[in-house]
Amino acid sequence: MKTISTQLSVVALALCAAATPALAGKGGSADAIRQAYRSGSTDATVAEVERAEHLICEDCVQLVTNMTEDSRYAIREVAAWWFAKRPAMQKQLAELFVADLASGGSVKVRNAADFLGRTVTFTALPSLKAAIQRDVDAEAKLAIVRAVDYMGHRDGAPILQFAMADRDAGVRASAVRAWRDLRNQSEAAPAVALLTDASADVRAEAATTVGGLRGAAGREALDRLVVSDPSPIVRRNAAWALGQLGLAASRDALARASTDESGLVRMTARASLGKLH
Repeated sequence: MKTISTQLSVVALALCAAATPALAGKGGSADAIRQAYRSGSTDATVAEVERAEHLICEDCVQLVTNMTEDSRYAIREVAAWWFAKRPAMQKQLAELFVADLASGGSVKVRNAADFLGRTVTFTALPSLKAAIQRDVDAEAKLAIVRAVDYMGHRDGAPILQFAMADRDAGVRASAVRAWRDLRNQSEAAPAVALLTDASADVRAEAATTVGGLRGAAGREALDRLVVSDPSPIVRRNAAWALGQLGLAASRDALARASTDESGLVRMTARASLGKLH
């Protein structure tokens, strides 16, 4: 990041020269950020970077740039937020991070995806799509899914569909959860396919997504889940989803679920029974 840091420092100097007292920050300072970061406290670091929201400070650029590569998501997130307030600098960093998506290892891809997602860099979606198909680890893929989820753009759909077929259950679960958050999303089919996934976490997320999107094609699978899935979380989510569908054909399955051994399942099933047409 040395090259981009040098470039950003030049921009920062120009901004400092043009700054007015009103843009001098809210009590934040480079020293305060540095001390908080050195303390190892995530909360303190986040708080100091947030206090420096409007601070125009050359030293801050290097400090916050370094944070975009921190191992902690909360630190990377607040660093991206800080740069999003500074479009000229954010654009320069985004260009470098897009390059990392194409050729960087898993850690670089993770860092790039988090920055590009939190700064809502829509133009990076094609690069994110290519990156998730590379040989990167689950953490990097989760970051890509997280970026798509945060942007919420429909052009991210192919990325999530690819992730829903990943061998890692965590990636699949995150992808099907993000699927329901895409703007103007109405297609439930990819989520319906995951109602029979081997992972209970994935089935639970898929059930919620199918219910949220009113995916009637998933009714029969949800009927089976609500009465026979070994996970009470899956059974509860299936019961909720059936209530969202509101189809009378699910009455028997929900009636059986209303006597489930889990209180959460029973309560949800009874509420859903009252929503059937």
